[in-house]
Amino acid sequence: MAHALIVRPRTDLLSPTTEGRAAQYVRMSTDHQRYSTENQAAAIAVYAAQHGLLIVRTYEDEGRSGLSIHRRDGLIELIEDVRSGRADFDHILVYDVSRWGRFQDVDEGAYYEFTCRQAGVKVCYCAEQFNNDGSIIASIVKNLKRVMAAEYSRELSVKVHAGACRVASLGFKQGGPVVYGLQRTLIDENRCPKGILRKGQRKHLRTDRVVIQPGPESEQRIVARIFREYVVHRRSRGAIVRWLNNEQVPNHRGTAWSLAMIRNLLSNEAYIGNSLYNRTSVRLKQARKTNPPELWIRTTGLYEPIVDKSIFLKAQELLKEQYGRLSNERLLKKLRETLAIHGELSASIIAATDNMPSAALYAYRFGTLREAFRRVGYVNFERDFDYIDARRQSEAELSRQASILVTHIRSRGISAVLEADTDVMMIAGKLAISLRMARYYAARRHAPMWLIHRRRVEPAGLILALRLDKETNREVIDYFLLPLSEMAKHSIGLTVTSRSRFAAYRCPTMDDVLRVIMTKVADLLT
Repeated sequence: MAHALIVRPRTDLLSPTTEGRAAQYVRMSTDHQRYSTENQAAAIAVYAAQHGLLIVRTYEDEGRSGLSIHRRDGLIELIEDVRSGRADFDHILVYDVSRWGRFQDVDEGAYYEFTCRQAGVKVCYCAEQFNNDGSIIASIVKNLKRVMAAEYSRELSVKVHAGACRVASLGFKQGGPVVYGLQRTLIDENRCPKGILRKGQRKHLRTDRVVIQPGPESEQRIVARIFREYVVHRRSRGAIVRWLNNEQVPNHRGTAWSLAMIRNLLSNEAYIGNSLYNRTSVRLKQARKTNPPELWIRTTGLYEPIVDKSIFLKAQELLKEQYGRLSNERLLKKLRETLAIHGELSASIIAATDNMPSAALYAYRFGTLREAFRRVGYVNFERDFDYIDARRQSEAELSRQASILVTHIRSRGISAVLEADTDVMMIAGKLAISLRMARYYAARRHAPMWLIHRRRVEPAGLILALRLDKETNREVIDYFLLPLSEMAKHSIGLTVTSRSRFAAYRCPTMDDVLRVIMTKVADLLT
């Protein structure tokens, strides 16, 4: 700790063992300046000197909420050191009960303290008026303090949320990114514009506010055309996505357009000049929940609409009609109509047909895509639909393998973060690896191979392909760590021959993958 005050006791009073040795734990959130880590360390140092303790280790969580242990690396490391027997101290000094944590389940804080006490390490709260000696009075007061610390966070959460709802009702933006076709404008307390906020920029004065206004005219025209294509020309979301991507129309995320983006755009009231707040909420680090419409904060007429209100309302009717929960009978009826038009069925035909549910939905509702096809009388399976049927299992296996790899990398002292949405792993903040499944595919006109498909936007420089077995396409048999430069086309085909140019990238086991990755990380860091 850079500015910590540590008062050293007389060394002749200390034994060479862990007796009389202490670790200090300090935590600062953003609730109050007097709880700064430096002030905590000063009070802890005085307590240590008064009790003949030598502070030998510091665990720190700066700018971290005490609602849970999640992301509190200092406390996590402290508990792990105590559990593993690596702790070279027999006391843990904490400023007060609230610095240990404002856990909403008070038993969680008690559990971590019990873990330390069971390992022979005593937790001392230096600024509290009770001695944590296990007596009845100390236990009652300590538990009351834990309840008070948790209640403080609950009360503060209610006040903050009420304030945010009030500000939102006045038409001001309450954090979060802005959608396509709109922009954030910074205004002062007199509502005079101060400039446009770009991506990543924030306001700095408490008296300033942020409002939403129509964005560049080119983006407004794209938004208006999307609504016209959907409402007037009755083009499907998939057709709109293909049009935007084929025309290389950029969006606010800098990625390819997707079905989810179009659906969110078509249902967003911001395009008719309205603001909606409190549709969902996350309280005290708990799971996100959807609020009922009567709790939404809706402010209307904030700016000139980009889309005519009648067209917007018609789009909502179409969305409700097309993407409400379809019964199994309705799904099969759509499938029969598609079969009558094309004379055959496949996942690609379903994807290319306007106003058709996805192949994944059919596989989910009827167990497999094959079963859905059988229900409508189509049994001429010339294509392999095993990938659709086994999609969930493949995703689960990919996630499991990724978790194992992340654990091994972290155990070597290197940071590793997996983005579940993109299956991209960022290692040491420098090396990005995209994880894929290489599925066995036997075609009529070329030799059997394992295919890896290129994504429209590739965020990583390396691809880790998990090659599946030929028999079931479910078991991982080996790995290929390929540079993206090898994927010149839309896909890579791995073969069984050792003469393939990709043979040099093969890793027989996860340990081999780990060794290659660590070598690349070492090269980047040096």
